[in-house]
Amino acid sequence: MLSDLLNGRRPLDRKALRFLRRAVDQHPYSQPLHALYAKALMANGKSGLGKADARALLCAPNRRLYREFMHRALEDGHLPVKGDTGGDEKRLSPGRDHSDQRALIDRFLEASPRIGQLKSGVPDGDLSRESIEDHPELASETLAEVLVKQGKTEQAKQMYKKLSLMFPEKSSYFAKKFESI
Repeated sequence: MLSDLLNGRRPLDRKALRFLRRAVDQHPYSQPLHALYAKALMANGKSGLGKADARALLCAPNRRLYREFMHRALEDGHLPVKGDTGGDEKRLSPGRDHSDQRALIDRFLEASPRIGQLKSGVPDGDLSRESIEDHPELASETLAEVLVKQGKTEQAKQMYKKLSLMFPEKSSYFAKKFESI
């Protein structure tokens, strides 16, 4: 029965709803079961849809695909409305006419717009030079350690001298670092 429900060969009627309710109780972590159960509640106009929909949404690995799955039948008008009476089967209206939206999207895709480069305020030339220049105002113990690891011992010594002047309370610590280089 589950295979038929998953493949759409069996309608989401009341019998399927009872089956799915038991299956969800037995397998509470099954993503497809939660989704089908919520869809069956919607198809049969039963209460509890909000809770089941929220639970299925939480289990869904892709919320967009779950929403498409849930509302595909609504857009096609194939699910009965709650409160059907007698043999009359009312159908849900497809909702708003999406042709305007689709036309707008199609025009946008045909135009194939591109975001151009911002021209004003961008300096000319090689900007990478600035990033490799020494900045004497920058000094940190971490940077000094990096300089030592890179083999730039003279720059590291200068950094430790600068740090000992900036932080006199740690000058003996920086002096030891300086001597160890």
